[in-house]
Amino acid sequence: MSGYFIISLDFELMWGVRDHRNINNYGNNILGVRKVIPKILDLFIRYNIHATWATVGLLFAKTRDEMLDFAPSLELRPKYKKIILSPYKAIEQEIGKNEKEDPYHFGKSLIDRIIETEGQEIGTHTYSHYYCLESGQSIEEFDADLKSAISIASNTGKKIYSIVFPRNQMSTQYIDIAALNNIKIYRGNPDSFLYKARSVTENNGIIRCLRLVDGILPLINNLDYEKKDKRNDIIDVKASRFLRPYNSRISDYSRLHIARIAKEMMCAAIRNRIYHLWWHPHNYGNNIEQNIYYLNEIIKIYQQLSDEYGMESYNMKDMADRCYNNNTQ
Repeated sequence: MSGYFIISLDFELMWGVRDHRNINNYGNNILGVRKVIPKILDLFIRYNIHATWATVGLLFAKTRDEMLDFAPSLELRPKYKKIILSPYKAIEQEIGKNEKEDPYHFGKSLIDRIIETEGQEIGTHTYSHYYCLESGQSIEEFDADLKSAISIASNTGKKIYSIVFPRNQMSTQYIDIAALNNIKIYRGNPDSFLYKARSVTENNGIIRCLRLVDGILPLINNLDYEKKDKRNDIIDVKASRFLRPYNSRISDYSRLHIARIAKEMMCAAIRNRIYHLWWHPHNYGNNIEQNIYYLNEIIKIYQQLSDEYGMESYNMKDMADRCYNNNTQ
């Protein structure tokens, strides 16, 4: 027995923030992803870190026309009550034609870089950054969206085994649909009221503030875990901790945050449990040097725990292979 250190990244560029950010106030973070991903991959290569990159399906497209070619039919696109949550009007009327013209919404070259790196898995973050708990959409629309994500990945030769639900919005119905689409593993939420699945409106300022505090102080117990829940042949590899980016306004937070993570990782290694860390590449698109420094500190902690306790680095597919006895090929 050994502990397992899992990393997953929600790779989405502007598609993940377009409902509350824009290029004027967040574009530098998005452009920074093009510098950040090679730096992260260099660290992962150096320390033999395996990670899952849960990728919005739209980023596989080389052109705007290809985005629409792989999209669900008009009647099966999400009909959110909050219209801005759907990206299709933006695809048709607002974004550029390709990655060179619009680096905020296209990412095929970055996906290729990730695929070339040993130990990295491309998972899905749905096709359109789909919101499973928002009003107006339906389970049939989610199924169509997921099929589009799997199809465009398959078009580039990638089979999808894992899913990370955007904004961590999920329910048993949507998890079951993922299983029916041959997804083997998903990132669930920690077993705590603070981290339960919520819609955007339910995820209010009080909840966000408490999560921020829990990142440095133990409001809840350590978020390592042992049990790998399986529902209809799909495995829940729960999140442990969101790795928060460096913020110059609260510069001491990162030091305390890393200390909290290190303590939880140590507990997981000693107790032969799982510790699952996650973040978005665009979180690192600003203050790049500081963010890479702190990520390097975490990876060095993992290396120490690997040497002392045999902790292993897994991506989500690695864990699915282990749970399915290497039968996900």
